[in-house]
Amino acid sequence: MTNKFAHIIKEARIAQKMLVRELAQALEMDASLLSRIESGERLATEELLPKLAEVLRMDMNLLQKEWLTAKVLRQLEGYPQYAEEVLSMVMERVEVYAANGETVPAELETSLHALDELKAAVKAKQPLDETQLTRLRDFFHTRYTYHSNKIEGNTLTLQETSLVVSKGITIAGKSVREHLEAVNHHEAVEYIESMVQNGTRITERLIKELHYLILKGIDKHWAGTYRNVEVRISGSEHVPPQHFDVPMEMEKMLAYYQENRVRMHPVLLAADMHLMLVGIHPFMDGNGRTSRLLMNLILMQGGYYIANIKGDLTDRLEYYQALEEAHVRGNTTPFRKLVASTVMQNMEEYLSLI
Repeated sequence: MTNKFAHIIKEARIAQKMLVRELAQALEMDASLLSRIESGERLATEELLPKLAEVLRMDMNLLQKEWLTAKVLRQLEGYPQYAEEVLSMVMERVEVYAANGETVPAELETSLHALDELKAAVKAKQPLDETQLTRLRDFFHTRYTYHSNKIEGNTLTLQETSLVVSKGITIAGKSVREHLEAVNHHEAVEYIESMVQNGTRITERLIKELHYLILKGIDKHWAGTYRNVEVRISGSEHVPPQHFDVPMEMEKMLAYYQENRVRMHPVLLAADMHLMLVGIHPFMDGNGRTSRLLMNLILMQGGYYIANIKGDLTDRLEYYQALEEAHVRGNTTPFRKLVASTVMQNMEEYLSLI
């Protein structure tokens, strides 16, 4: 059987004018193993697909489909007498699965493709000058800190936030808590960036560490600790799970992440993880900021930039309405669209500055 997956990998490598050893180096794998994958002798692992898509600038959805096709055909190679019948049975079950499964709206699918193109355009301009990179990082991180805190009621202006986090200046008339919220959040953003660089996996402990950073010096008792009482979200019909169910719900959320971290588009996965974490509301305070940090960690791991949801009244209202639509009515599309649109805006701005 012809292995089309192997063929498109080789064609994409040639199109990028890369030698086998150069691609192997970029993928951090053995060149002889890559040669066997290109020849069809071996099939790539599922974990390798995101790296292949990024380095070779390929469409991840197409790559996954060809990989799955190659995997199915490889399994059937030893049973030619059953191939037609088995494929027919598979098709029947796929039709049932598709009928019960989720369909990504065409508009959102188009946005995801556009984001992939933006990601490739940003990657093509790297590496950046270190001084330029530092200035851009400070600008975007400070603005993200300002808006994320503003959503939660912090009254520091963007300029005041910058002075607090970069100069250590105390702003007259502002509370100690507001100063600590700015410093803590800025530190947490730098922390998730370091985790991306280190390839850190998302775990329950990591989420608690993010929450600890958010409440450090503000609420020593609850920082990094799950709630042990019932909570309600002001202005929302959504009722978070009872406190004794929080560990189990967090376990389910992380299982969802592990199951989908390779097969799902990173922007959708990031949006879903935000929805789930803020819906569980595992902490007494700081759930929103922690959820947005988790979302942006997943986005950055996927090669995208921060989704800086703004704290202005109109943007905040749209954000809350999208959360409510997902939690109360089970419709995640508005929130996914909001996240995709926000990532798009931020990546376009980032690209224009480099």
